[in-house]
Amino acid sequence: MRNTAAFANFVTMPTIIDAPGYYLTRGGERVLITKCTGAHSFGCTGTYSNGTLEAWHKSGRLYFGMQTVNDIVAKA
Repeated sequence: MRNTAAFANFVTMPTIIDAPGYYLTRGGERVLITKCTGAHSFGCTGTYSNGTLEAWHKSGRLYFGMQTVNDIVAKA
């Protein structure tokens, strides 16, 4: 039951990634989002400045249930 409640909080987080473009991570790195989705999946994809591919939730979170320096927090 605890995971269900935690996921409900995750789903209600504000949308940060709403369109392709440049965004900033919690750690200050600039990333380019090339595809985004409004679904509650990790379907917003893009690359870091070094070319590494990654996928985020539309809330900007990289992982469920924890914050990281690579979470997207704002548009650049």
